[in-house]
Amino acid sequence: MKVFHLLAEIISFGSQNLAEEQQQRIRIINILSLCAAALIAVSGTFFYFITGKLQIFIPALLASASSLFIIWLNARRRYETAGICMMCFQAVWTVYFGVLLGTAIEVVLVLLFMISATFLIYDKRKSIIICFSVTTGGLIVTETFYYTGWVAPLVFDHTTTFLMRWCCILIILTLNTICILYYKKVTSSLMLTLQARSIELEKANQSRKVFLQETSHELRNPLNAIFGIVQLMQMDLKSGKISATLPTLVDSLYSASFNMKEIINNVLELSRIEAGQLDEVRYKKVDVRKTLRNIANIYEYVATTKEVHIELLFEQRLPEKVLTDETKFSQIINNLLMNAIKFTRKKSVIAIRAGMQDAEWFISVTDQGGGIEKDKLVRIFEPFVGEKSSFIEGTGLGLHISKHFAELLEGNITVECTENTSTTFTVYFPLHGSDSTQTPPAPAQPAAKMFSSKTVLVIEDDKMNQVIMKNFLVNSGVEVLTANNGVEGLAAARERPPDLIILDSHMPKMNGRETLQHLKNDPSLRRIPVIIASGDAFTETAAGFMQEGASDYVTKPIEFTALRLVLEKHLAGAEME
Repeated sequence: MKVFHLLAEIISFGSQNLAEEQQQRIRIINILSLCAAALIAVSGTFFYFITGKLQIFIPALLASASSLFIIWLNARRRYETAGICMMCFQAVWTVYFGVLLGTAIEVVLVLLFMISATFLIYDKRKSIIICFSVTTGGLIVTETFYYTGWVAPLVFDHTTTFLMRWCCILIILTLNTICILYYKKVTSSLMLTLQARSIELEKANQSRKVFLQETSHELRNPLNAIFGIVQLMQMDLKSGKISATLPTLVDSLYSASFNMKEIINNVLELSRIEAGQLDEVRYKKVDVRKTLRNIANIYEYVATTKEVHIELLFEQRLPEKVLTDETKFSQIINNLLMNAIKFTRKKSVIAIRAGMQDAEWFISVTDQGGGIEKDKLVRIFEPFVGEKSSFIEGTGLGLHISKHFAELLEGNITVECTENTSTTFTVYFPLHGSDSTQTPPAPAQPAAKMFSSKTVLVIEDDKMNQVIMKNFLVNSGVEVLTANNGVEGLAAARERPPDLIILDSHMPKMNGRETLQHLKNDPSLRRIPVIIASGDAFTETAAGFMQEGASDYVTKPIEFTALRLVLEKHLAGAEME
């Protein structure tokens, strides 16, 4: 066994830390060189004993040594030199023995094998040309000596000639067999790899089909609700009377729109994860209580449609602020809360609990649904695994994405299920750094009063979005200025500097990024907070705008509750200054 281990090591000389194709090429050169060294040494010694000719024995030993020198070159990572030297050395020794021994050995077959092997072993054009020229030249020289008889070959008796001839044939047969078997092994390996890859691609293709079917199905449900509700509202408007069900219809419209937005966000996030795009974690101190209250307020609208109440429970030991990535943390809670609303019973309570356990802080979300089947509980964090809800459905991506983000933040997520009663998802995070001091919340002010003296410039090319944004801001007590593109926006801002700018990222003439650069380069405008409103939900896009000077980033479709919080942060702060 030790001998085989040693041979395996010799064959692998110089092939470590290389691409698989290059490793195979080096191994076949080492194998052929090792076999040639052994066969030449054995046959040369045998010929010496039966002929007593030193002209055979000494060159045979030198030829054997030159073959081992090739392996040494590979071990020193002189790959191209080793490959060329192998063919050159073998061609020289083959010509020598061919001229010396004449037709007693079949050296022509050796040269023909070497010519063919050139195209199998080498991939670089330079190496192929040199080796092909050398071996072909060796064949021509040998045949020339045979034909002209310039050098008289050694003469042996019939038996010796027969033995030498068959030794040469066996050497050629051995080298051919080694080369063919090796390449057969390589071909079989490639075929197995190809078959495995084909199976993977088939599975991936099937997954894509399932993905498209699931996504199409889940998008059509809320889209159908939106389309149907809008038609009902149009019918009421045409009839000239306001239906008593209008408030319920509006709540349902909001819920369906919100669900559709969450589905699209999760689909985009999954595609980014599967594409292997690296997530950059941006740690900062986050007020956990405030963040959870904001998220709960946003989802309270969706929960109300199902007559569900969201309850927040904070342990006293929980620090006021923790070190985490606020965006990814919020996405985790968003998905867990949406999942809880999806499966909890009507007129029930969803409990969000935040606290400490040992050296970790945690957030748990508990619903009062019917629990999860055991066979699905094991695979609950895989894409498209989930239960069906008569109220609302999703793509089954939320939990998978939540797990990905939890692990990215060095945490983990668990699930506990009480049969026919409740399901609790808990996310644990390491306590990197925190503020244990409690800060009293600022007294709440009515939005209209808070924004009554403020002016906001909306730079948006889509007229419908412009009207919707203007109506929301006017209802919030804000004076609104509008512009259709970046050029008009810059002119409007310079004519009458606003307190805040809401800037669309994609516009004609001058896009959002260019407009932001002009705003930040203008001394009279650079201090104005700029909120980017974009349909691009990717984290790296938001990070890019923030690095270029944006004060905040909201994604379309815009959740007005979230936008109000952004306005409060920047407009209220500006007033205090």
